[in-house]
Amino acid sequence: MTNRTRSRRLAGAPAPRRPPARRPSRVSSPLLIGGAAVVAVAVVGIVAIALVRPHANPPEAARRSLVMTGETNGMGMPVIETLGSATGTVTTGGVRVDGANWALGAVPLNVAVRPTWTLVNVGPGTVTLGEPAPLVREGCCPGPLTLGSSTLPPGASTTLTFELSMHPGMDGWHDIGVSVPVMGPDGRATLMLGVTGDFHD
Repeated sequence: MTNRTRSRRLAGAPAPRRPPARRPSRVSSPLLIGGAAVVAVAVVGIVAIALVRPHANPPEAARRSLVMTGETNGMGMPVIETLGSATGTVTTGGVRVDGANWALGAVPLNVAVRPTWTLVNVGPGTVTLGEPAPLVREGCCPGPLTLGSSTLPPGASTTLTFELSMHPGMDGWHDIGVSVPVMGPDGRATLMLGVTGDFHD
């Protein structure tokens, strides 16, 4: 075969085909869904931490708002102004108490609180108050109860103070009742008061 014939064949031959360009592989949909789920969980976790963080150290925040009385109790703990509020009215045996139930809310450890009640004789005769006693419904370790006058003529009043102070190991929710015997013209009755609080660090 001559060079001229070979040149003609080469000139008429079709041009060689180029391989198609490779497209970048796509991540399968299950992987996309899995990745999105991981991101969603991470976002939820970050949001949850941001919401909880302001309460992560309640004692420090709580102590900044405490009002110290300048006293210390028998265990050497500082006494603070009573937290929370007292609600409800109870009248038993001619003795009335406004704010019969104290809700202290969150109370730091290693301080003492002294919720106080005022007992008023609203009956027509003299009443005698017996020894107050705690009734632990939940929690532990009630402190001392201090009663003022135990004899109340009509219209007279007295105070009852209940000291509570918790240290580590005694923390948690506390629900403590206080019973006060009342002896009057109509016989014997029991006045019931109460305190709740969440003691924690």
